[in-house]
Amino acid sequence: VAPDGALLIEERITYDFAGDFSGGFREIRVAGGQAIDRVAVSEGEVAYRPGASAELGSAGDAGTFGTAVTGKGLRVVWHYRASFEVRTFTIAYRLSGLAVAYDDVVDVNLKVWGDEWDTGLGALTATLDAPGRIERGWGHPVFVRGDVALDGGRASLRALDVPAGQFVELRVLVPRTAFESTAG
Repeated sequence: VAPDGALLIEERITYDFAGDFSGGFREIRVAGGQAIDRVAVSEGEVAYRPGASAELGSAGDAGTFGTAVTGKGLRVVWHYRASFEVRTFTIAYRLSGLAVAYDDVVDVNLKVWGDEWDTGLGALTATLDAPGRIERGWGHPVFVRGDVALDGGRASLRALDVPAGQFVELRVLVPRTAFESTAG
C-alpha cells in the first residue's frame, strides 16, 4: 500500500507447461471508482515490451504484452514461447480507489485470488506491506482453509486447497495517520 492509499501490486503466476504455448492473459476486475495504471509484465529480470495485441488468442513477438479495457476491467495479454517447462510471470500495476479512508483507519480489502479461475489452487500466498503498523488483518471467506499473520506493517496470507471458482480476500486496517494522503 503506497503512502497515498493506492496499491502497488505484483502478481506472480507460475505455469507448468505440458506442451507448446505462446501466450497468457489476466483479466483484472476494476470496480466503479477504481483505476489501473503503470501496467508492466516481466519474467525474472526481463521486462516485456508494451504495445502488443491484447486480443485473446492473438499472436505476438515473444517478450511483448498489450492491455485493453473490457466490460469488467482491464485485460493484460503477454506473449512468449514455452514448451514443457515451468515459468513464472510477474504482472505489476497500480490500483487506485480500492482503499477506504475513515477518520481513524484506512480499510484495504483486496481480492488476492479471483473467482474467474477454472482450476483450483493447491496453495496461495499473498503479502501486503503497509506504510504503517497493521492494526488488524484477516482473510475471506472463512471456509477457505488458511491463516493470516501480522508483523508490524506486513500481513501474510496463506490459503490452501482453493477450489475452482472461489475468490480469496486479504483485508487489513491501518491507522490513517500512517498515510501522507488518501488521494489513491
